[in-house]
Amino acid sequence: MKNMISIITPVLNGADFIENNIKSIQKLSIPFEHIIVDGGSTDDTLKILKRYPNLKIIHQKNGNGMYDAIHMGFEESEGEIITWVNSDDIILINGFEKMYDNIMKSNNDVVYSNSYNINLKFERTKKIKGRYFAKLLLKNGIFPFVQPSAIFTKKLYFSVGGFDINNFKIAGDLDLFFKFSSINEVRFKKINEFSSEFLVYGNSLGDRNTILANLERDRANIPRPNIFIRALNKILSFL
Repeated sequence: MKNMISIITPVLNGADFIENNIKSIQKLSIPFEHIIVDGGSTDDTLKILKRYPNLKIIHQKNGNGMYDAIHMGFEESEGEIITWVNSDDIILINGFEKMYDNIMKSNNDVVYSNSYNINLKFERTKKIKGRYFAKLLLKNGIFPFVQPSAIFTKKLYFSVGGFDINNFKIAGDLDLFFKFSSINEVRFKKINEFSSEFLVYGNSLGDRNTILANLERDRANIPRPNIFIRALNKILSFL
């Protein structure tokens, strides 16, 4: 549907966080749909979902992991703009809607912004600034923003074949945006606002599987950033 954004949330036993995720998205004043793809939760997740009749709920029965779940959501989505927000993350309305406004009024294919990193274990919050020159950084193996603070066109997603579900269980998001950056015509735009809170508590897939993530990126020939790119990334983190 024209002018609508589809937000996908994959979840598996996410009862501790999923309601905050839903409530944050329900506050949007832009045209949106929220699609939850449940991977077979056995906790109270499904009970919580039943409280929100406006959700579109998909049941993933193949157990093929997070990226397959997100892809299922994208296939069922009706919006021309898409993104995903994991069940333990929330969006910040002002920044998120400014990303939406930009992508709807421009020729940009990917719009991204800043995020707050909420570390529950150490009870601290860190600002994560989206880097300018995202396309250059991605081509050189650096993820220049926090994923829930990015939206993109459905056309672009399917033009690159979507997620590489067979080869990625951990670093599929980096691979996807790396593929976006490899297309010369694709336009990235940073909005200097905060649009999400990204939780870190030591139990996410990325937290538990750093070694596997590095193996996946090496198999996909995603470059390791050299000293000059790392220095540039550091400088851009202050802008």
